[in-house]
Amino acid sequence: MLEVVAVLGLAATGALWRMAFEQGSMKKGMESILNEVRLLRNEVSKDIRHIERNLHDHEKRIRNLEDVSHDHKKR
Repeated sequence: MLEVVAVLGLAATGALWRMAFEQGSMKKGMESILNEVRLLRNEVSKDIRHIERNLHDHEKRIRNLEDVSHDHKKR
């Protein structure tokens, strides 16, 4: 999963530099890059929150399974 993030980061960096040169001026290009970085940061933050929710859900399921398993061993 980390490899996928690294590849996406490299692709995004290349796209951002291309945008900077297409904008003509360095100031406009840098502003475009900063805007894209903000958008990417928001998307990554959303993905992290989604993953955290899934992780907590899985941890809850594991605890429930452990409780059920522990109850069966008592019998």
